[in-house]
Amino acid sequence: MADLTARISALWRYPVKSCAGEAVDELVLDDGGWPVGDREWGVVDAAGELTWMGAHPRLARVQAALKADHLWLTTPDARLAVPLDGGTAITARGWNGQRQDFDLLQAWDAGDAAADLLHAATGAPLRLVRLSLPARRRPMLNALHLLGDGSLQAWREALTPALDRLTERARPNLVLTAEDGEPLTPFIEDLITEAQVGALTLRRIGVCERCLMTTVDPTTGEPQATALEALTRLSQQRAPGAPVQFGVYVSASGAGPLRLGDRVSVALAFI
Repeated sequence: MADLTARISALWRYPVKSCAGEAVDELVLDDGGWPVGDREWGVVDAAGELTWMGAHPRLARVQAALKADHLWLTTPDARLAVPLDGGTAITARGWNGQRQDFDLLQAWDAGDAAADLLHAATGAPLRLVRLSLPARRRPMLNALHLLGDGSLQAWREALTPALDRLTERARPNLVLTAEDGEPLTPFIEDLITEAQVGALTLRRIGVCERCLMTTVDPTTGEPQATALEALTRLSQQRAPGAPVQFGVYVSASGAGPLRLGDRVSVALAFI
């Protein structure tokens, strides 16, 4: 029997790692349980290393969305359609925290127009690259980030002064709410062992450790330290001495869709 019944209240896909994502009505999972179209692209710096929003906060102002046969990049000043295939083959470098060294990754450079857009948005010589499947499935990466809406509410209440667009700062793939539409108990996702959504089983892998990306204002691209300070206080109340935690990672049992409003049967481990 389920310990909790919930509904999916939001679904997010992030076509380009460390750029702004897009809210979607359906998130399709492939045979490996990974969201189709999620983090299939990345941004490299002048050294050819995959970079992130912590190093270039203004990437938060680059909106990435998948439409038909193109990836669309939108900033306050420009909009560009990027083909989903082609490009110049390159070798990018991605940091491997387990080995404390760089992995060499196959990728394809998306061209000068995309690089110009990123440079205009961030002021840095960055380039957009399409990542190979092995690059997107490195062992230290996680397929799905799950968050309860009660946890977002707790974060909101802990912030002084108030900050907006918290879901976009937290960057979940799916957000759960109570079946009656009320917010879930804050941090109930910390207790999840698995969740059933139709024929799909989502199994908990571990907690999501939080970093500087939560501080970046999605509107301005400027860091706001109070966002992470509030998460740190909330996390220390639940896990003193541990890294800052907010949300959990889950893996899916296989292919299938996740849709807004889907009923979720959740099993919890009360320790």
